[in-house]
Amino acid sequence: MGFFVSPHLSLHSAVNATKGNKNMKNIRITTLLLGFMFVLHAGFSAKANLKDEIPITTNSEEARKLFLEGRELLDDIRSDEARELFQKAIDQDPDFAQAHLSRAFTSISNADFQEHFDKAVALAPNASEGERLMIEAVRANVDNNPVKAAELYEQLVEKFPNDKRAYQALGGIYSDQDKDDIAIAQYIKAIEIDKNFASAYNSLGYAYIQKKEFEKSEEAFKNYIRLIPDKANPHDSIADLYTIMGRHEDAIEHFKKAMELNPKFVMSQRKIGTNLVFTGKYDEGRDAYSKAMEMESTPNAKVTGMNEIAGSYIYEGNFKKALAAFDESIRMAQKAGLSLRVAGIHSQKCYVHIESGYLVKAEESLAECNKTLKASDIRQSFKENFAKNALVQEALIAAKRGDFETAMAKADEHLAKIQLDNNPNEVEDHHNLIGLIQFEKGDHSKAIEHLNKGDQEDPYILYHIAVSESR
Repeated sequence: MGFFVSPHLSLHSAVNATKGNKNMKNIRITTLLLGFMFVLHAGFSAKANLKDEIPITTNSEEARKLFLEGRELLDDIRSDEARELFQKAIDQDPDFAQAHLSRAFTSISNADFQEHFDKAVALAPNASEGERLMIEAVRANVDNNPVKAAELYEQLVEKFPNDKRAYQALGGIYSDQDKDDIAIAQYIKAIEIDKNFASAYNSLGYAYIQKKEFEKSEEAFKNYIRLIPDKANPHDSIADLYTIMGRHEDAIEHFKKAMELNPKFVMSQRKIGTNLVFTGKYDEGRDAYSKAMEMESTPNAKVTGMNEIAGSYIYEGNFKKALAAFDESIRMAQKAGLSLRVAGIHSQKCYVHIESGYLVKAEESLAECNKTLKASDIRQSFKENFAKNALVQEALIAAKRGDFETAMAKADEHLAKIQLDNNPNEVEDHHNLIGLIQFEKGDHSKAIEHLNKGDQEDPYILYHIAVSESR
């Protein structure tokens, strides 16, 4: 989507991270912050009653104007263009808390994110009550406490019951916790407040995808297209649905339409590559990814493109070339000073080695990941996510070796760490881990018991459930 997100790595994210679908839970490397792009939009409207909607705190009308223009661009997922306007708003008013928050979520690196997010937190006491609640909610989620974030958003809609964007933000956090029915209710409330609120239909469409209610999802996305037919993102969104449904020709048609409407909408070009890969046209898919990389404006985005090329080789079953592509991603990220990306790609390589049976190489990749993190100034909560993921990897390596005592000991350490957080998604991750250990052990009854409590949107988990049920 173009804005920086933190790592919340899950099993086999090396494959999942290449799929490029928005707001889909199985792409855990991008989901920690994904629900918050909507909160960035909350605030001033030309018709707003300040008692009804969250106000914007700035001493500059020019900064307000630039912010609102950036908000409109971000509604359309035009993050690069929005970033420029948010930065100009900050230049007009350096103490503009909400502009710093928006700038953080359109950032191009971990350091860029951290700079503006910390500034937003520091400025929050001088902002309006609604803005303070927003910033506190985002901070809670960044620090691995989505339950607290939801509580803060509930306070936000209670205080601003006519703010459609506040309901959309609340829906986003519930969607990220797999509470899809609650999320859908919030999106519908936003639409009831403003039936022409196009972005809410987008959120609603993705929520129905998570429930596998594809007809309702398609209806929501068609309404999204109806409301803003000249914008790229509505076509990109319905194409995501068609990708999930296996309607790849329809998906490619809409991705091409998005590119026709906005030649800078590189995300759709990447997803053309994904659909070609899904249909077995691997070389054509990689050509599409390469074309997207040439169009990208930031090193971070180019690294993502190379990761997608790596993922195409994984789908093709050519792990050697996948690892070579990941190595190129690492070189690109190192050159750009993207330490968080470097660590994440080493972690992805670890999963590939585990799946390939090269356990010593898996340990080497994990060691490189830890070395990168130790030398970096990455936010502590991000490092803690990597530490939890490292325990998952160590447990899987032990299980692959038949050392189930060590595997379960690592799993117990993992459980102890996630119990310190307040994140329901991590409980699923733990059940995934226990289920996979039991699968390696040959106890398919216990494997099924835990995998059924794991991530039911992860094809890797569903595959192991199916295999266990056949034994």
